[in-house]
Amino acid sequence: MSSSGKHHPNLNRARLLAVLLIFFSLAGWMNQAFLSQFIVSNPLPVHTLLETVTIIIFTSVFIVCWNAFGSTRKISSVILAVAFLCTAILGFAHAISFMGMPGFDTAIDMHKSFSAWLASRAIVAATLLGLAFDPEDADISQSQSYAILLSALTGTALWAGLIFFFPHMIPLTYVEHLGQTWFKVACEVGLIGINLLSAYLFYQHASKLETSNSAEHLHINRLPLFLASLLLAVSEVYFCIYTETNDLNIVLGHLMQLMAAIAIYRSMVAVNIHTPYAQLAESSKQLELSTEELRIERERLSRMIDTAIDGIITVNEEQKIILINPAAAGIFGYEVGQLEGSSLDRLIPMRHRHAHGSHVKKFGETGVTRRKMGTHYEDFYVTGCRADGEEFPIEASIAHQLENGKRFYTVIFRDITDRKIAKEKMAAYHEELSQLSGVLQSIREEERKHIARELHDDLGQLLAALRMDLSLLQRDNQLTARNESTIQSMDQLILSAITTLRRIATDLRPRALDEGGLYFALQTLQKEFSQRHQIHCELIADEEQLILDDAQSTAIFRIVQESLTNVARHAQAETVHIEFSETETHLKFTICDDGRGIEEEDIRKTRSFGLVGMRERVKAMHGTFTVHSNTGEGTCLSIELPRLHADHEKRMQTGEFHTMLIQQDLKH
Repeated sequence: MSSSGKHHPNLNRARLLAVLLIFFSLAGWMNQAFLSQFIVSNPLPVHTLLETVTIIIFTSVFIVCWNAFGSTRKISSVILAVAFLCTAILGFAHAISFMGMPGFDTAIDMHKSFSAWLASRAIVAATLLGLAFDPEDADISQSQSYAILLSALTGTALWAGLIFFFPHMIPLTYVEHLGQTWFKVACEVGLIGINLLSAYLFYQHASKLETSNSAEHLHINRLPLFLASLLLAVSEVYFCIYTETNDLNIVLGHLMQLMAAIAIYRSMVAVNIHTPYAQLAESSKQLELSTEELRIERERLSRMIDTAIDGIITVNEEQKIILINPAAAGIFGYEVGQLEGSSLDRLIPMRHRHAHGSHVKKFGETGVTRRKMGTHYEDFYVTGCRADGEEFPIEASIAHQLENGKRFYTVIFRDITDRKIAKEKMAAYHEELSQLSGVLQSIREEERKHIARELHDDLGQLLAALRMDLSLLQRDNQLTARNESTIQSMDQLILSAITTLRRIATDLRPRALDEGGLYFALQTLQKEFSQRHQIHCELIADEEQLILDDAQSTAIFRIVQESLTNVARHAQAETVHIEFSETETHLKFTICDDGRGIEEEDIRKTRSFGLVGMRERVKAMHGTFTVHSNTGEGTCLSIELPRLHADHEKRMQTGEFHTMLIQQDLKH
């Protein structure tokens, strides 16, 4: 994660330590005459102690880098581990061959010690420089890790053998009474340069990057490595300027080296040991917080379930009740303790138990997480069984979830006995109203037929006879011109009355419907409509399609008649199309105009009596009635009627059907 240096909590401290280190080192280097007054009387134990501590620290770096991440290693962790192990081995070779150790008293022995020293310092400097360049890391297999380790140990062993058994093959590093050679000093200067470059690169990285807290891979804290590289560079300066083994510069150089080893330990070992434990502590804290939140949520959920009005039941795959709230137990007439752990079959009627189990299992296998139960398209109810054996309807929804590979089902339900009874009553009332509407339509049609017959047969005959009498009077020669004019006026009035009477009678009950059938009546209606309203009306029908019983013929005629009346009053149309078609079971017809259309809210108005009447007529014949209309694009009525069975047609023709409905209505 990127962050500017000013936000890094330890960057200013590292700067201060670096400045103090350089200041005091410069002071010591510039006052060698003063430091030369201090002689280490017995330098071997001090040197051995400081080297031993450094070797232990480098060995710790190897142990952590090699083992901190198990078999999942990064190549960087393997190289670091191997490099510091080899450094520790060569450091040990340097320590045991230092002048004064048993068997190592000559200048050639000191040359061996310095050769091991330079090799170990070179490995450390090269490793730190490689880390400073921050190369991309990659996974490495366990066999590859051991191959690198074996190769490095082999190389270290060969170099140690060369130092101890063939020292003359290595450029001389120490001359008795003269001290270090130019080759030794040149190597030290090269190491100083490498360490200073590493320090600069580590400082640049530390000013831009924060230390990661992840424990998945090897972690490196770059600030301690910046100080370690600087300390190693300073220590190499001390190792360049001393002449005798009892010189204080050697002790100061080893102290700087020890502090560098500690810094390396802090950057790699401490980070990679402490980080997992710090993360574990943080995870434990988060786990405690999550546990407490889970407990609070569980208590809240438990209170919600216990106080819910609806019943809630959770069962497992064996249909055993795992959870049930008081409302559910009360609905079935039990206590909560009586149902927990028992089978759900206890709450299901005997005849439904086997099917219910298979349905629930099938629901769990569909992958759908929740749905309503039951099959009724409106109520979605199932049947429950109370403790006393009474069955009652339940509106329910079911959901399922997987927990640790086990499936659980939760049902939320309510008793809808009262609602079902009320709905059944409403349905019965609606059916009675529909029957009453049908009866009223039939009665009205019969009354219309009766009035039309009376007008045509009685009043029409009287008017015709009266006109005949007037015709006889007109032939009388004794009538004066004035009387003749009056009689002619009376004749015109009687003729107008006869025409009006016929029109009224036709509107009440067209004789064409009784005499010629539905097809002939519709043709007559079509012609009269076109002549009266000057609107082109087209009838597309087959006479054989319209051979129906009287009830259906009358209903269809009235629907077409009412539709044409609406067109004339409201549509402002120029053309109307009436088209009939049929199948084996249904008769279909449409009435479409090209008028201004009907607004959606007007279609839904309950006071649109024309549409309501047509809809009721269609419903009485168990048909479907649909209105399609767009403003400015006309209106189209679609009606589909089932063809009646023979026994039903016979009852309709004989009036038995009407009588039955009237009797039922009177009973209610």
